[in-house]
Amino acid sequence: MELKGEIKEIIYRNEINSYMVATFETDKNEETVIVGYLPFIEKGDSLNLVGNFIEHPEYGMQFKIETFEKLMPESLDAIEKYLSSGKIKGIGPATARKMVDSFGKEIIEILRFEPEKLVCIKGITKEKAFQISEDFNSNWDIWKIVGYLEKFGIGPQSAETIYKKLGANTIEQIEQNPYILVDLSPKTNFNQIDQIAIKMGMDLENDLRIRSGIKYALKLASLNGHSAVLYENLIQFSKELLSVSEEMIENNVIFLQTKKEIVLELRDDKQEWVYLENYYKAEKNIAENLIALDNYLNTKEIKGFNKKLKKVEESSNIELSEKQKEAIEAVQYNNVCVITGGPRNW
Repeated sequence: MELKGEIKEIIYRNEINSYMVATFETDKNEETVIVGYLPFIEKGDSLNLVGNFIEHPEYGMQFKIETFEKLMPESLDAIEKYLSSGKIKGIGPATARKMVDSFGKEIIEILRFEPEKLVCIKGITKEKAFQISEDFNSNWDIWKIVGYLEKFGIGPQSAETIYKKLGANTIEQIEQNPYILVDLSPKTNFNQIDQIAIKMGMDLENDLRIRSGIKYALKLASLNGHSAVLYENLIQFSKELLSVSEEMIENNVIFLQTKKEIVLELRDDKQEWVYLENYYKAEKNIAENLIALDNYLNTKEIKGFNKKLKKVEESSNIELSEKQKEAIEAVQYNNVCVITGGPRNW
Protein backbone atom coordinates (compact mmCIF):
# COMPACT_ATOMS: atom_id res chain seq x y z
CA MET A 1 0.00 0.00 0.00
CA GLU A 2 1.26 3.51 -0.82
CA LEU A 3 0.66 6.86 0.86
CA LYS A 4 1.78 10.19 -0.54
CA GLY A 5 1.85 13.32 1.55
CA GLU A 6 3.73 15.43 4.08
CA ILE A 7 5.17 15.08 7.58
CA LYS A 8 3.06 17.36 9.77
CA GLU A 9 4.53 16.71 13.22
CA ILE A 10 7.31 14.49 14.57
CA ILE A 11 5.99 12.79 17.71
CA TYR A 12 9.12 10.76 18.47
CA ARG A 13 12.51 10.17 16.85
CA ASN A 14 15.37 7.90 17.89
CA GLU A 15 18.50 9.90 17.09
CA ILE A 16 20.64 6.74 16.89
CA ASN A 17 18.74 4.67 14.31
CA SER A 18 16.26 7.29 12.95
CA TYR A 19 13.15 5.35 13.98
CA MET A 20 10.29 7.82 13.89
CA VAL A 21 6.68 8.23 14.94
CA ALA A 22 4.97 11.12 13.16
CA THR A 23 1.66 12.50 11.98
CA PHE A 24 1.33 12.41 8.20
CA GLU A 25 -1.12 14.30 5.99
CA THR A 26 -1.84 12.52 2.73
CA ASP A 27 -2.49 14.20 -0.61
CA LYS A 28 -6.17 13.41 0.06
CA ASN A 29 -6.07 15.60 3.20
CA GLU A 30 -6.32 12.58 5.50
CA GLU A 31 -4.16 12.51 8.61
CA THR A 32 -2.63 9.32 10.03
CA VAL A 33 0.17 8.23 12.35
CA ILE A 34 3.19 6.68 10.63
CA VAL A 35 5.98 4.61 12.21
CA GLY A 36 9.29 3.37 10.77
CA TYR A 37 12.88 4.25 9.93
CA LEU A 38 13.10 7.69 8.30
CA PRO A 39 16.69 8.97 8.18
CA PHE A 40 17.29 12.57 7.04
CA ILE A 41 13.56 13.37 7.28
CA GLU A 42 12.20 16.51 8.93
CA LYS A 43 8.85 18.15 9.56
CA GLY A 44 7.39 19.47 6.30
CA ASP A 45 9.09 16.92 4.04
CA SER A 46 7.04 15.36 1.24
CA LEU A 47 7.19 11.56 1.08
CA ASN A 48 5.91 8.60 -0.85
CA LEU A 49 5.50 5.74 1.66
CA VAL A 50 5.13 2.02 1.06
CA GLY A 51 3.82 -0.14 3.91
CA ASN A 52 0.69 -1.34 5.67
CA PHE A 53 -1.76 -0.22 8.34
CA ILE A 54 -1.43 -2.07 11.64
CA GLU A 55 -3.47 -1.94 14.84
CA HIS A 56 -1.32 -1.03 17.85
CA PRO A 57 -2.84 -2.37 21.12
CA GLU A 58 -2.23 0.93 22.91
CA TYR A 59 -1.99 3.65 20.25
CA GLY A 60 -4.50 2.41 17.68
CA MET A 61 -4.22 2.41 13.90
CA GLN A 62 -0.77 3.24 12.48
CA PHE A 63 0.89 3.03 9.08
CA LYS A 64 4.05 0.90 9.34
CA ILE A 65 6.65 1.98 6.76
CA GLU A 66 8.54 -0.60 4.73
CA THR A 67 10.24 1.78 2.29
CA PHE A 68 9.98 5.45 1.46
CA GLU A 69 10.95 7.97 -1.16
CA LYS A 70 11.54 11.63 -0.37
CA LEU A 71 9.81 13.83 -2.93
CA MET A 72 10.59 17.31 -4.03
CA PRO A 73 7.72 19.64 -3.17
CA GLU A 74 5.51 20.22 -6.21
CA SER A 75 3.26 23.22 -5.57
CA LEU A 76 4.68 26.74 -5.22
CA ASP A 77 3.41 26.90 -1.63
CA ALA A 78 5.13 23.60 -0.81
CA ILE A 79 8.37 24.72 -2.46
CA GLU A 80 8.33 28.00 -0.53
CA LYS A 81 7.59 26.16 2.71
CA TYR A 82 10.49 23.77 2.11
CA LEU A 83 12.97 26.54 1.29
CA SER A 84 11.97 28.57 4.36
CA SER A 85 12.11 25.58 6.73
CA GLY A 86 15.70 26.25 7.82
CA LYS A 87 17.11 23.12 6.16
CA ILE A 88 19.19 25.21 3.75
CA LYS A 89 21.62 27.66 5.28
CA GLY A 90 21.18 31.22 4.06
CA ILE A 91 17.48 30.99 3.18
CA GLY A 92 14.85 32.40 5.52
CA PRO A 93 11.12 33.00 4.93
CA ALA A 94 11.63 36.37 3.20
CA THR A 95 14.35 35.06 0.85
CA ALA A 96 12.32 31.93 0.10
CA ARG A 97 9.35 34.08 -0.93
CA LYS A 98 11.55 36.20 -3.25
CA MET A 99 13.05 33.08 -4.84
CA VAL A 100 9.67 31.55 -5.58
CA ASP A 101 8.24 34.85 -6.84
CA SER A 102 11.24 35.33 -9.13
CA PHE A 103 11.58 31.83 -10.59
CA GLY A 104 8.43 29.87 -9.79
CA LYS A 105 8.83 26.09 -10.08
CA GLU A 106 12.11 26.57 -11.98
CA ILE A 107 13.77 27.43 -8.67
CA ILE A 108 14.53 23.74 -8.05
CA GLU A 109 16.55 23.40 -11.29
CA ILE A 110 18.26 26.73 -10.63
CA LEU A 111 19.32 25.64 -7.16
CA ARG A 112 20.70 22.41 -8.59
CA PHE A 113 22.40 23.57 -11.78
CA GLU A 114 22.39 27.38 -12.20
CA PRO A 115 22.91 29.02 -8.78
CA GLU A 116 24.52 32.09 -10.38
CA LYS A 117 21.02 33.23 -11.40
CA LEU A 118 20.16 33.76 -7.72
CA VAL A 119 22.28 36.95 -7.59
CA CYS A 120 19.35 38.88 -9.08
CA ILE A 121 17.66 38.56 -5.67
CA LYS A 122 18.59 41.33 -3.26
CA GLY A 123 20.90 40.11 -0.49
CA ILE A 124 22.28 37.10 -2.40
CA THR A 125 25.88 37.46 -3.54
CA LYS A 126 27.53 35.09 -5.98
CA GLU A 127 29.41 33.42 -3.11
CA LYS A 128 26.20 33.02 -1.10
CA ALA A 129 24.35 31.67 -4.16
CA PHE A 130 26.86 28.86 -4.60
CA GLN A 131 26.80 28.06 -0.87
CA ILE A 132 22.99 27.80 -0.96
CA SER A 133 23.25 25.52 -4.00
CA GLU A 134 25.85 23.33 -2.28
CA ASP A 135 23.60 22.88 0.78
CA PHE A 136 20.57 22.14 -1.39
CA ASN A 137 22.45 19.54 -3.45
CA SER A 138 23.83 17.91 -0.32
CA ASN A 139 20.26 17.25 0.79
CA TRP A 140 19.38 16.07 -2.70
CA ASP A 141 22.25 13.54 -2.65
CA ILE A 142 21.08 12.14 0.68
CA TRP A 143 17.61 11.44 -0.72
CA LYS A 144 19.12 9.61 -3.70
CA ILE A 145 21.33 7.47 -1.45
CA VAL A 146 18.40 6.04 0.53
CA GLY A 147 16.64 4.96 -2.66
CA TYR A 148 19.86 3.73 -4.30
CA LEU A 149 20.69 1.40 -1.39
CA GLU A 150 17.28 -0.26 -1.51
CA LYS A 151 18.31 -2.35 -4.54
CA PHE A 152 21.11 -3.83 -2.43
CA GLY A 153 18.61 -4.91 0.23
CA ILE A 154 19.79 -2.19 2.61
CA GLY A 155 17.02 -0.45 4.53
CA PRO A 156 16.81 3.19 5.60
CA GLN A 157 18.08 2.41 9.12
CA SER A 158 21.45 1.33 7.64
CA ALA A 159 21.52 3.94 4.86
CA GLU A 160 22.22 6.76 7.30
CA THR A 161 25.16 4.88 8.85
CA ILE A 162 26.64 4.20 5.41
CA TYR A 163 26.24 7.83 4.34
CA LYS A 164 27.98 9.07 7.48
CA LYS A 165 30.94 6.78 6.79
CA LEU A 166 31.29 7.42 3.05
CA GLY A 167 30.13 11.03 2.75
CA ALA A 168 28.64 12.92 -0.18
CA ASN A 169 30.14 10.66 -2.89
CA THR A 170 28.61 7.52 -1.37
CA ILE A 171 27.00 6.34 -4.61
CA GLU A 172 30.20 6.81 -6.64
CA GLN A 173 32.22 4.77 -4.10
CA ILE A 174 29.65 1.97 -4.08
CA GLU A 175 29.56 1.85 -7.89
CA GLN A 176 33.35 1.44 -7.91
CA ASN A 177 33.26 -1.25 -5.22
CA PRO A 178 29.81 -2.55 -4.17
CA TYR A 179 31.48 -4.94 -1.72
CA ILE A 180 32.28 -2.11 0.71
CA LEU A 181 28.62 -2.47 1.75
CA VAL A 182 29.43 -5.87 3.27
CA ASP A 183 31.91 -4.20 5.62
CA LEU A 184 29.79 -1.15 6.40
CA SER A 185 26.48 -2.87 7.08
CA PRO A 186 26.78 -6.00 9.28
CA LYS A 187 23.43 -7.43 8.20
CA THR A 188 24.17 -7.10 4.49
CA ASN A 189 23.81 -10.33 2.51
CA PHE A 190 27.04 -10.97 0.58
CA ASN A 191 25.31 -13.14 -2.02
CA GLN A 192 22.80 -10.40 -2.80
CA ILE A 193 25.53 -7.77 -3.13
CA ASP A 194 27.57 -10.21 -5.23
CA GLN A 195 24.75 -10.82 -7.71
CA ILE A 196 24.16 -7.09 -8.17
CA ALA A 197 27.87 -6.36 -8.47
CA ILE A 198 28.25 -8.98 -11.21
CA LYS A 199 25.27 -7.49 -13.08
CA MET A 200 27.03 -4.10 -12.77
CA GLY A 201 30.03 -5.61 -14.57
CA MET A 202 32.23 -6.84 -11.72
CA ASP A 203 34.50 -9.68 -12.89
CA LEU A 204 34.33 -12.96 -10.94
CA GLU A 205 38.11 -12.86 -10.46
CA ASN A 206 38.24 -9.24 -9.30
CA ASP A 207 40.41 -9.03 -6.18
CA LEU A 208 37.92 -6.73 -4.41
CA ARG A 209 35.26 -9.43 -4.77
CA ILE A 210 37.56 -12.21 -3.55
CA ARG A 211 38.77 -10.27 -0.50
CA SER A 212 35.22 -9.41 0.46
CA GLY A 213 34.19 -13.07 0.11
CA ILE A 214 37.06 -14.21 2.35
CA LYS A 215 36.08 -11.75 5.09
CA TYR A 216 32.43 -12.70 4.69
CA ALA A 217 33.36 -16.38 5.24
CA LEU A 218 35.09 -15.45 8.49
CA LYS A 219 32.06 -13.44 9.61
CA LEU A 220 29.79 -16.40 8.91
CA ALA A 221 31.98 -18.55 11.14
CA SER A 222 31.62 -16.01 13.94
CA LEU A 223 27.83 -16.36 13.77
CA ASN A 224 28.35 -20.01 14.71
CA GLY A 225 30.46 -19.00 17.71
CA HIS A 226 33.90 -19.33 16.10
CA SER A 227 36.36 -16.46 16.29
CA ALA A 228 38.79 -18.28 13.95
CA VAL A 229 38.69 -21.02 11.31
CA LEU A 230 41.22 -23.51 10.00
CA TYR A 231 43.13 -22.14 7.01
CA GLU A 232 42.26 -25.07 4.74
CA ASN A 233 38.56 -24.83 5.66
CA LEU A 234 38.54 -21.12 4.83
CA ILE A 235 40.15 -21.75 1.45
CA GLN A 236 37.68 -24.51 0.59
CA PHE A 237 34.59 -22.52 1.66
CA SER A 238 35.77 -19.39 -0.18
CA LYS A 239 36.47 -21.43 -3.30
CA GLU A 240 32.90 -22.78 -3.30
CA LEU A 241 31.42 -19.36 -2.49
CA LEU A 242 33.31 -17.41 -5.15
CA SER A 243 33.89 -20.01 -7.91
CA VAL A 244 37.51 -18.95 -8.39
CA SER A 245 40.80 -20.80 -8.17
CA GLU A 246 42.45 -21.78 -4.90
CA GLU A 247 45.54 -19.83 -5.94
CA MET A 248 43.58 -16.57 -6.25
CA ILE A 249 42.05 -17.06 -2.82
CA GLU A 250 45.44 -17.80 -1.25
CA ASN A 251 46.97 -14.71 -2.89
CA ASN A 252 44.21 -12.52 -1.48
CA VAL A 253 44.54 -14.09 1.97
CA ILE A 254 48.18 -12.96 1.88
CA PHE A 255 47.11 -9.48 0.77
CA LEU A 256 44.56 -9.18 3.59
CA GLN A 257 47.21 -10.35 6.04
CA THR A 258 49.70 -7.71 4.87
CA LYS A 259 46.97 -5.06 5.21
CA LYS A 260 46.28 -6.32 8.76
CA GLU A 261 42.64 -7.08 8.01
CA ILE A 262 43.09 -10.73 8.96
CA VAL A 263 45.56 -12.62 11.18
CA LEU A 264 47.05 -16.08 10.57
CA GLU A 265 48.14 -17.96 13.69
CA LEU A 266 50.20 -21.17 13.70
CA ARG A 267 49.36 -23.10 16.87
CA ASP A 268 51.33 -25.73 18.75
CA ASP A 269 49.56 -28.54 16.89
CA LYS A 270 51.03 -27.11 13.65
CA GLN A 271 47.57 -26.16 12.39
CA GLU A 272 47.06 -22.66 10.96
CA TRP A 273 44.03 -20.64 12.00
CA VAL A 274 42.65 -17.46 10.44
CA TYR A 275 41.01 -14.59 12.33
CA LEU A 276 39.46 -11.30 11.36
CA GLU A 277 41.79 -8.69 12.85
CA ASN A 278 39.26 -7.32 15.37
CA TYR A 279 38.39 -10.83 16.62
CA TYR A 280 42.07 -11.67 17.06
CA LYS A 281 42.66 -8.49 19.06
CA ALA A 282 39.62 -9.23 21.23
CA GLU A 283 40.76 -12.78 22.01
CA LYS A 284 44.32 -11.61 22.70
CA ASN A 285 43.06 -8.91 25.04
CA ILE A 286 40.90 -11.42 26.95
CA ALA A 287 43.82 -13.86 27.26
CA GLU A 288 46.23 -11.18 28.49
CA ASN A 289 43.75 -9.96 31.08
CA LEU A 290 43.06 -13.50 32.32
CA ILE A 291 46.80 -14.15 32.71
CA ALA A 292 47.31 -10.86 34.54
CA LEU A 293 44.38 -11.61 36.88
CA ASP A 294 45.68 -15.13 37.54
CA ASN A 295 49.08 -13.75 38.54
CA TYR A 296 47.69 -11.47 41.27
CA LEU A 297 47.93 -12.44 44.94
CA ASN A 298 44.94 -14.55 45.96
CA THR A 299 43.36 -12.37 48.69
CA LYS A 300 40.04 -14.21 48.81
CA GLU A 301 41.33 -17.56 50.06
CA ILE A 302 39.32 -18.71 53.10
CA LYS A 303 41.19 -20.24 56.01
CA GLY A 304 39.74 -23.48 57.34
CA PHE A 305 37.93 -23.85 54.01
CA ASN A 306 36.96 -27.54 54.32
CA LYS A 307 35.48 -27.17 57.80
CA LYS A 308 33.50 -24.09 56.84
CA LEU A 309 32.22 -25.76 53.69
CA LYS A 310 31.03 -28.76 55.73
CA LYS A 311 29.17 -26.43 58.14
CA VAL A 312 27.44 -24.74 55.22
CA GLU A 313 26.33 -28.13 53.89
CA GLU A 314 24.96 -29.13 57.29
CA SER A 315 23.17 -25.82 57.97
CA SER A 316 21.57 -25.74 54.52
CA ASN A 317 20.81 -29.46 54.47
CA ILE A 318 22.57 -29.77 51.10
CA GLU A 319 25.11 -32.41 50.20
CA LEU A 320 27.40 -31.29 47.38
CA SER A 321 28.60 -33.75 44.76
CA GLU A 322 32.32 -34.30 44.26
CA LYS A 323 32.24 -32.24 41.07
CA GLN A 324 30.50 -29.36 42.84
CA LYS A 325 33.09 -29.44 45.61
CA GLU A 326 35.82 -29.51 42.98
CA ALA A 327 34.39 -26.36 41.38
CA ILE A 328 34.18 -24.53 44.73
CA GLU A 329 37.74 -25.53 45.58
CA ALA A 330 38.91 -24.22 42.20
CA VAL A 331 37.38 -20.82 43.02
CA GLN A 332 38.99 -20.98 46.51
CA TYR A 333 42.54 -21.61 45.34
CA ASN A 334 42.63 -19.81 41.97
CA ASN A 335 42.10 -16.22 40.86
CA VAL A 336 40.64 -17.30 37.53
CA CYS A 337 38.31 -20.19 36.75
CA VAL A 338 36.83 -20.83 33.33
CA ILE A 339 33.60 -22.83 33.47
CA THR A 340 32.54 -24.47 30.22
CA GLY A 341 29.72 -26.73 29.14
CA GLY A 342 26.12 -26.39 28.14
CA PRO A 343 23.26 -25.50 30.52
CA ARG A 344 21.39 -28.24 32.35
CA ASN A 345 17.68 -28.52 32.98
CA TRP A 346 16.95 -28.94 36.68
